[in-house]
Amino acid sequence: MSLKIESVAKVVGSDVEDHYGRVLGVLVGVNSDVDGNVKAIQIKIADRGIEEVPGERLSFRDGKLVVTPEWRFEANKTIEALDRAYRRRKATESLAQGDIPAEIVEELRRSLSEEIKNLKARAENVKNMIKDRISAIDDESLHISRAIVSVQTLYFSGELFEKNFTQSINHLRKLREKLIEEKNDAKRVLERLEKTIEAVSAPIEVKKEQPKQEEPMMVKVEEA
Repeated sequence: MSLKIESVAKVVGSDVEDHYGRVLGVLVGVNSDVDGNVKAIQIKIADRGIEEVPGERLSFRDGKLVVTPEWRFEANKTIEALDRAYRRRKATESLAQGDIPAEIVEELRRSLSEEIKNLKARAENVKNMIKDRISAIDDESLHISRAIVSVQTLYFSGELFEKNFTQSINHLRKLREKLIEEKNDAKRVLERLEKTIEAVSAPIEVKKEQPKQEEPMMVKVEEA
C-alpha cells in the first residue's frame, strides 16, 4: 500500500534508510497521483546523482522513511501470492467434493493452474535475484576485509594515528555487520520462498467425509 504525500512531504530533506538501517541518501523529491498516493521518490546519493524508488517499497519506521530492498520486496510479494493461490486451489478441491457442477470446478482448476504456473516462473526469477544479491554481498565483504587488513597494517606499522585508525575500523566493521545482517535475512527469505514453491507444487489431498454410522437401536426386553 502506497504512502500518502502528506506524510512523506514532512521528511523531504531528511535521510532515507534501507531495511537494515543504512543511510541511502537524502530525500529530495516526491511524485504522487491526484489521490495523494506516493508513486515514487527521488533520493540524492552522496554527490553522485539521484536514484528513484517506487512508492510501494516505502514505509516508515521510528519516524524515518525506509526503503525495502527490491529483492526482499519481490520475494515477500511472490510468497504471499503463492500462498494465496495454494489456499484457493485447496478450496477448489474441497468444492469438488460437494454439489458444485463439475464444469465450474474444472474451470476454476484450469485458471488457478495457469496462475500458479506463472507465479512459479516469477518465483524462479526472484530466487535468482536473491542469489545474485548474496553473491554481491560476499564480494563486498571481501573488499571490506581487505580494507580492514590494510588499515590494521598501517596502524601497527606506525603509519596511522590511533584516532584515524579507530574511526576507520569502526566504519568498516559497521559496514560488515550490516552486510552480514542482510545476507542472513536473504538466506531466510530464500528458504521461505523455496518452501512455499514446494508446498504449491505438492498434490493436495482432500479428506472425504465418512458417512455417519447410526448407533444400533437398543431394545428393552421386559422381564417375564
